Amino acid sequence: MPQSLKNLVLNIFFPPACLTCEKGLVKDDKYQLVCGECFVGIPLYNSLFCSICLKRLPPVNGQMSMVKCHDEALYLLAPAANYSDPRIQKLIWQMKYKNWLTAAEPIGDLLTAYCHNLSRNLDLSKYIVVPVPLYPKRELKRGFNQAAILANVIGKRFFLPLEKNNLIRVKDTKTQTDLKDYQAREENLRGAFQITDSAALKNKNIVLVDDVFTSGATLNEAARVLNSAGAKKILALVVARAR
Repeated sequence: MPQSLKNLVLNIFFPPACLTCEKGLVKDDKYQLVCGECFVGIPLYNSLFCSICLKRLPPVNGQMSMVKCHDEALYLLAPAANYSDPRIQKLIWQMKYKNWLTAAEPIGDLLTAYCHNLSRNLDLSKYIVVPVPLYPKRELKRGFNQAAILANVIGKRFFLPLEKNNLIRVKDTKTQTDLKDYQAREENLRGAFQITDSAALKNKNIVLVDDVFTSGATLNEAARVLNSAGAKKILALVVARAR
């Protein structure tokens, strides 16, 4: 039976419902997972944050600031939303752990809306996009890299070059969620990433894309490697920050 026919039969006997409020989805709902009311109710940030103290960077002369409050910060954190929002949690969980790629569309739209907020004061055309990679064996098992999918969305919608295979993962690390201590997470990721073409990154501004900022250990290690390759500025764009 063709997949489209299977979906039709399933929709007849099990009408699709919103992932968050569980109300039945209607024909006018744009997404297959979340209703329009729940989606538009997700609050988005409109600024950048320090990747060390996690404070919002204060505006300068009424404009969004890109001035680090800690000189040792390797990147500026750019989260679209906060992970405490249950709608964000469910969308990310369904995509990352349930392999529901239909969640990529609403998540991509959230990232796009947030980037539009940033682009009022930030020229994103001067950036290239780099996804945080998975270890090949893990990506093969999952079937996709969620960061790469989201990076592709941002690259296409803002007409930015995508460096998909330049930052690679060479160490099969333990899952970060199994490690509760930051020092253990940092040690787990040490030496996990490598660059395949430093020349393509030298003096370039980079949008480093991942799904969630939790401890920051993954983004810190990825940014350290990118900086060592000569990257100029790094924005770590994530769907949500968890703290």
